[in-house]
Amino acid sequence: MAETTPTSEQKAENDGMLDVGDLVRMFEDSEEATQEARGLAERDRDYYDNIQFTDEELVTLRKRGQPPVIDNRIKTKIDYLIGMEKSQRIKPRALPRTPAHEDDADGASQALDYVADTEDYNSKRSGVWRNLLIEGSGGISVAVEIGRDGPEIKLRRWSWDRMFADPHSAEADYSDAGYLGGVIWMDYDDALAQYPDGKDILDATMTERASLSQTYDDKPKFRVWADSKRRRVRIVQIWVKRDNQWYFAEFTKGGILKAGPSPYVDDKGESECEMIFQSAYVNRENERYGLVREMVSLQDAINKRSSKSLHLLSVAQTIYEDGAIEDIQTFRRERAKPDGTMKVAPGALANNQIKTDFQTDLAASHFQLLQDAKNSIDLKGPNATMMGDKAQGSSSASGRAIIASQQGGMIQLGDLMDNLRHLDKRVFRAIWSRIRQFWTGEKWIRVTDDERNVKWVAMNVDPRQIQMAMQQNPQMAEKIAGAIGNVAELDCDIIIDEVPDSTVPQLEQFQTLAELKKFDTGNEIPFRAIVAAVPNLKDRQAFLQMMDKRAEENAKANQVAEQLKMRGAVAEVTDKEQSAFQKKTAGILNLARAQEAGTPEAPQVGEPQLPMDIQAAQALADVDATRATADHKRAQAAKTMQDMALAPRQMAHQMDMDRAQRNQPQPA
Repeated sequence: MAETTPTSEQKAENDGMLDVGDLVRMFEDSEEATQEARGLAERDRDYYDNIQFTDEELVTLRKRGQPPVIDNRIKTKIDYLIGMEKSQRIKPRALPRTPAHEDDADGASQALDYVADTEDYNSKRSGVWRNLLIEGSGGISVAVEIGRDGPEIKLRRWSWDRMFADPHSAEADYSDAGYLGGVIWMDYDDALAQYPDGKDILDATMTERASLSQTYDDKPKFRVWADSKRRRVRIVQIWVKRDNQWYFAEFTKGGILKAGPSPYVDDKGESECEMIFQSAYVNRENERYGLVREMVSLQDAINKRSSKSLHLLSVAQTIYEDGAIEDIQTFRRERAKPDGTMKVAPGALANNQIKTDFQTDLAASHFQLLQDAKNSIDLKGPNATMMGDKAQGSSSASGRAIIASQQGGMIQLGDLMDNLRHLDKRVFRAIWSRIRQFWTGEKWIRVTDDERNVKWVAMNVDPRQIQMAMQQNPQMAEKIAGAIGNVAELDCDIIIDEVPDSTVPQLEQFQTLAELKKFDTGNEIPFRAIVAAVPNLKDRQAFLQMMDKRAEENAKANQVAEQLKMRGAVAEVTDKEQSAFQKKTAGILNLARAQEAGTPEAPQVGEPQLPMDIQAAQALADVDATRATADHKRAQAAKTMQDMALAPRQMAHQMDMDRAQRNQPQPA
């Protein structure tokens, strides 16, 4: 509930609230107007819970010696729809209304996700959906409480039997209701601790009269405002709209415990109610009801026809002439026994004075009516096609055909699903309004649950400071997913995306990747990506870490192999250079010996000949130059080999330094 409260009841009255008499009257008017509808809703819940026979019917069955047989088709259908909702979880998304807020909209989406995960909205949503299907109404309140880290947004589910509203409201979302409220039962000591100034009010409530219905009472149900034996008291929370302004109050029969104007405003700055209610269907009498209501009569027909058919098949009528049976009671008892012995007058059987009618035609008629009732109820709500039992008239239809048939069966549930989505949108809009209004200080929210890649979004932090910090600390930059400068100035629309929580799309994705890998001749699809796409892989992160470690070891082994290969290539080049050098030196020496022996080659005409000593000196210079070039190349090859040998050690040393730096505690 809201934290802003006045100091007295008089202050609440001056602020526009009504007195306790008016508040009690509004609650009791709602209670009286919905008494019949609540009784039917309780019956609908009983039918879902397999309580479908009255006490009188159970007594009759026991007299017959017949067990109560219940084929609960209602529960099967409702459980399917509940499971369907669980498989189609939703994800809020914020869209910017102006180009200036385009970069911040993703941060708003992350903030909505954070609140939904923290408050377990999916579980509360499933509870409301169950109430919509069975009893016809449910609700969620979006409040703010002051916690250890400042204002915290709290979500609370209101069950149908703890809700009340303006009985004149005719809209399914209660948008035309003048007031909404809920009922809470508390121990007297807990109530006194929560309302220390309300002792006189709580004491006065302990003596008040009973209420009309039972749905607001404690369990077990006591039709009173307070249970003096267990010292429990009923606290009513109500939100009243007066002149476009919402007011709240917490009261009992004895007086107002807390009251005041609503502390919440929407994105337009208008007063907002904390409670958000939704119903499935509304009839012309403004009575709320769910999907079960239309299946109750057919479920009764199934139970009654089944019991009647079984009874008719186990009994028979006896027609006899006077005097044919000496003791009719003894005859009936013996006839009912599997090994009974029946005594008749002499000649009664020969003269056909006794006839037995097994009423098989009547049993067959009841059985036919039973089949008609089953066929009719199967068409209500989710039918056999939608539930995957049949598809296109074939019991062996493919998976895709079943999915297509199920999607076609969803059409008749369009109104129900729209009502649930409407509730989602209003809840997340209220959450965003609370974020804008109350998250005014610096706040960091986690936006991923990946332990290897935790990311954060900063709210109410100057983006320029974040950018400077990211430039100075690259490791910090990897963990920041975004920043919102001023949440209160962020203007966005909230839409709801359905995110199926099923392994079927994941499995299809994995199969597609596996098939594409067969044609990946260029090895463009990494094997690690295929492993990461395997659905429901146990210890996925540990498995991927092992793959990364093995890949690192293989990279080091390949590096050593490359070093050895390069050494061999350098040695081969060196051998070739030495061989060429030796051949060239031998040729020069042979030429010099030949010239000294007087057998020089005849010089060509027009070419000047150098003296012999100069030619020998030039040859020796060429030899020295070739030798120096070879020595230089060998030195370069030796340096390259040394650098390659030291590279793995340098890499390992750098990785150790980076790991040690990451493990150092970050400054607060």
